[in-house]
Amino acid sequence: MNGQEKKVDFQDIVDALIKKWYWVTIPLFLFIFIGLWFYVILPRTYEAETLIFVQPQEIPSAYVQSTVNQAIEERVMTLSQEVLSRSNLENIINDMNLFKEDRSEGTSMDIIVAAMRKKIEIDTSGGRRGETSSFSISYQGRDPRQVADITNKLASFFIESHLKLRAKQASETSLFLDKQLGELNTLLQQQEAKLKEYRNQFMGELPEQLNSNVSTISSLQSQLETVQRSLSEAMNRRLGIQSQLSQIESNQPGAALSSQAQRINDLRSRYEEAKARYTPQHPSVRQLEQQIKDLENTSGKRDTIGLNPQVIDLRSQLKTAGLEVESIKGDLARIQEKIEFYQQRVESTPKREQELAALTRDYTITQENYQRLLDRSYEAKRAESMEMRQQGEQFRVVDYAQPPEVPISPNGLKIAAVFLLLGLGTGAGIIFLLEVLDTSVKGIKQLEQWSGGIPCVTAVPLALTQADKDARKLRAFIYLGINAVIIVAGALIVGYSHFARLTVELPIAVPF
Repeated sequence: MNGQEKKVDFQDIVDALIKKWYWVTIPLFLFIFIGLWFYVILPRTYEAETLIFVQPQEIPSAYVQSTVNQAIEERVMTLSQEVLSRSNLENIINDMNLFKEDRSEGTSMDIIVAAMRKKIEIDTSGGRRGETSSFSISYQGRDPRQVADITNKLASFFIESHLKLRAKQASETSLFLDKQLGELNTLLQQQEAKLKEYRNQFMGELPEQLNSNVSTISSLQSQLETVQRSLSEAMNRRLGIQSQLSQIESNQPGAALSSQAQRINDLRSRYEEAKARYTPQHPSVRQLEQQIKDLENTSGKRDTIGLNPQVIDLRSQLKTAGLEVESIKGDLARIQEKIEFYQQRVESTPKREQELAALTRDYTITQENYQRLLDRSYEAKRAESMEMRQQGEQFRVVDYAQPPEVPISPNGLKIAAVFLLLGLGTGAGIIFLLEVLDTSVKGIKQLEQWSGGIPCVTAVPLALTQADKDARKLRAFIYLGINAVIIVAGALIVGYSHFARLTVELPIAVPF
């Protein structure tokens, strides 16, 4: 063959398939019946599904704002952890008598719970525009009715847990706000007491009293001017009387008092002034009174009998004028003292204004926070009442799970596709391998290729003897018999497995 490598083209494969059909039918029938047997013996797995709709709250959110703002997906995940917890699933297993064989064999409950948890699926992809308005719960198992019952039980757990979760969150929110409200109320009362105490302590110096103080000062200044004028007039009158008295005394020397009488008059003048300023029990008043008495006892009445009546009258007027001057001076001092007092209030007002502004600012901020928290507390209580009456957002079952009629596993179409491809692929692979290993020449074209392009002049057809024909017929009957045996044996095995309800648990997971 001149060292040429044999090339197998598509036409050669087609010719080989026609001639060696048995290499296709034998693995094809074999894999078909293996696939049928697998379909029969594999345990049926059923899946039940229930759809839960997220029903919005009955009362419009414009009137009552819910305190549960967690997204549906997050809530479903939270509820899933609670519903699929070990204790909850263990209760379902015990109540519905699930996994009897595993429990009778002493399998750990943790392993059984984990196996059950794998059979549960929660899908939150329902809804539009990325918002979850529904979600589904499915469960897989061998018994259709049991699968439906478990799915419905899980759905009822979800609904009950959701109601409890919302009521708990609403109640905890209300309690938290009440606690914060109490603390803020205590702080508000403390700040209010400080503000009240400060106002009482500095009453008269507060900013809102500034105009009143200024008005009082203006009024006192007007009074001061009036008193000053009165003082000036009183002092002028006293000077006039003193001038008249001095002139009379200088013109009538006999009318002058003795030195002792003059002393008595001076003491009396001082005595009257002291009485106007102090009480009768004051030491100065009592001392002057005693001195007058002593002098009167020693001098007698003769010193005063010879006085001029006009002098006595002027001296009396002088004494009265002196008392009036001293009284006006007292009024003037009191008015000046009041002016200084109110002036000090006015000067202290800016400082009080700053201190009062700091206290008022803290009090105002606390009061605003208290009012906001109070509004939120009222809203939380309304939301809590709504949740307790089950008028908030709820989970409602749209479609209760029904016992499934068609199993989801094994999948007949997948099994058929897989084993049909295996059968055809195996047959085609065997034929291709035989063609590659076959060194005989098949046809003029192949001969010319192997000879390096030398044209073939003539060809002698194959002449079969009767023995060759008989051998071919025998091989055909043998291969037909093999096919028949495979069909009959496969049908018997598949039929027996079907009617005997034979079930085989494979140690590995199969893709169908």
